[in-house]
Amino acid sequence: MKYISYTLLCITLFLAPFRFAFAESSTTQKNLALTSIEMPLIVGGELANENDWPWMSALVFTIDELTTSLDVAGVDYDSSPFLYAPTGQASAVMVDCGIGDSACDSATGKLCLIARGEINFSEKVNNCQAGGGIGAIIYNNSPSKLAFTLGEDFSGTIPVISISQSHGAELLGKLDSIATISNEPQTTTQIANCGASFIGTKWVLTAAHCVSDISIDFLKVNVGEYDLTDGASNAKAIASIYIHPEYNEGAEVNNDIAIIELVESINHPAITLLNATETTQLALDNSPATVIGWGNVVGYGPYEVSPGNSQPDQLRQVELTLLTNKQCKDKLVQTYKDLDNRTLSTDDVGITDSMICAHFLGGGRGSCQGDSGGPLVVNTNQGWQQVGIVSYGIGCADANFPDIYTRVGQFTDWINSITQGIAIETSYSFPITPQNKSQTQTLNVTNNSVTSANLTFSLATEMTSNHGFNLVTDHCAFLAAKQSCQIQITFDAKTLGKQNITIKIDSNAEDIPTSQAYISAQSVAANTNINTQLSNGSTELLWFSGGDKPWQVDNTQAGIISGDITDGEQSSVLLTFSGSGSLSFDWSVSSEENSEAPEEPFDALYLIIDGEQISFISGEIGFETVKIDNLSAGDHQVTWLYKKDASSSAGQDQGFLKNVAFTASTPSNTPSTPTSPNEQTSNDSSGGSTSFNIFIGLCIYLQRRLRISAP
Repeated sequence: MKYISYTLLCITLFLAPFRFAFAESSTTQKNLALTSIEMPLIVGGELANENDWPWMSALVFTIDELTTSLDVAGVDYDSSPFLYAPTGQASAVMVDCGIGDSACDSATGKLCLIARGEINFSEKVNNCQAGGGIGAIIYNNSPSKLAFTLGEDFSGTIPVISISQSHGAELLGKLDSIATISNEPQTTTQIANCGASFIGTKWVLTAAHCVSDISIDFLKVNVGEYDLTDGASNAKAIASIYIHPEYNEGAEVNNDIAIIELVESINHPAITLLNATETTQLALDNSPATVIGWGNVVGYGPYEVSPGNSQPDQLRQVELTLLTNKQCKDKLVQTYKDLDNRTLSTDDVGITDSMICAHFLGGGRGSCQGDSGGPLVVNTNQGWQQVGIVSYGIGCADANFPDIYTRVGQFTDWINSITQGIAIETSYSFPITPQNKSQTQTLNVTNNSVTSANLTFSLATEMTSNHGFNLVTDHCAFLAAKQSCQIQITFDAKTLGKQNITIKIDSNAEDIPTSQAYISAQSVAANTNINTQLSNGSTELLWFSGGDKPWQVDNTQAGIISGDITDGEQSSVLLTFSGSGSLSFDWSVSSEENSEAPEEPFDALYLIIDGEQISFISGEIGFETVKIDNLSAGDHQVTWLYKKDASSSAGQDQGFLKNVAFTASTPSNTPSTPTSPNEQTSNDSSGGSTSFNIFIGLCIYLQRRLRISAP
């Protein structure tokens, strides 16, 4: 019997190659000041008492671990599960079904033995079942370990397991033997992503960088958590995430705060939040404060390599001392002068009024990766109150660098507007839009107060006209307490360039606070030169380009090249067309690479199809051919976006594109989702597959990093 831990698989396949250090790559050599910033953890602290922090919460991914087994004539063989495979047991003689590319007609009442190759795993299994097979054994076509998924939409019902190439070859000689396969659920486990704090009823407070770009379909909240090795079944589903509309993770991480709404209210002790006035006074007094979390316990300096993952299962705590923002800035200015020979002003070190610092004199104690989103608390005459949220740090528990926390007291009004008032989705960015096209987005509005309200909505923008935004709010003129409605915001891309607007809400009830939403959009112009270069002037394949600098024709490569942009800018090129079929192209990039964490590139060329980011390349990548199959009928927009972070460059600092071709096919009645080069590895049965895409996602979330550029 083979016990397969998806958690272990995730860590083994993806976490091991990545360094947890704050130090920059030796090939990049970025400046020390405000670089190499990571999610913090508890260093130099102690084990917390289980009942001391009942409102402490963990943001977790829960995963069902499976047990698979294969017995052939009394001999056990190692086996592995497929993600989304049906559970169950089957016993019968085996039949050789080749690569499973058609219905296995001789499989009635038997187990299908199928080789990996050419077609998707899900199709192989469906062909087995269509031929009457009662179970499937898929063996690899290379010596590497086979570990993949059948896809979230897999509808087959027979059990499926995978085995190695060598075992597959052996079983081909034992087809007449009775084989028994089993694929059964074992336990549910949880992987912690960040900390959080429960603030009452259905609301949880955390850092914005912990939940930006994370789907609520995967993330859950375990309120009152202490030991991560148990209690996964207690994790609560999420209804909504509200990220502060002015959150910024660019050159200066600011307003790093988010509110999570659970799907249902729970009766559980909550932490109260310290107000701005008392926070300022406690900082002036250099009061003690305690930070809590499941973060790494081994510290290191800003130019040192992390000693590796040392996150504990049980909650830990450490006592620090609050600093005023002036003390924090002065300390950082002196540090940069001593360690990096840089003379900076206090305005250059990135500490804003929305932050608060804490440290341990002499170093050796503090927060580190894994503690992000967790609470910094103080003991007042009203008991424990939350003063901060773990945001970022340089190194771990380094004497020269205080830990940086979000100052909770600065956000009281915003928190109340969401949890006790009229809450709207806080921000939305329209996909880059071709000029003279329009796009519409629906936003949810919820009345979390106890009073019904008449609402009016307005648009605020620096442009007096021609901004292109239009608001439809007919269904939200009146909103009863605890009810939701929807408004529509449309962007009509008539004016080229970037546009920003704020949706403001007014209520007839003065005692009901209201929130607002920040909306951004960008319009790009038609480009006849690119159309001629790549599509021979086609009237059906239309090209657009823009951003901070548009793409240009590159005759040396018979293609196009991204604009000459600088730090923090982007250059985009769009292709629009209609119909089902396949798209192919060659792309290349020469850019700064994040060798420490490849999943979070510094500068990169991104592929976006119909508003969804599909893939990216970064570093020194020569031309590679990509083919996107199964584009469904309808209108499509493909965007190639070269985007730079806030500092440094490498190589030619540009993206390249050529040989773009769309091959139309007969429209299908069943819409399908475009498949990217990376996504093909999730259920592709040909060579080159590497992992479950769900685990790619989970592991990327676990490795989330804040990287702040030098001033």
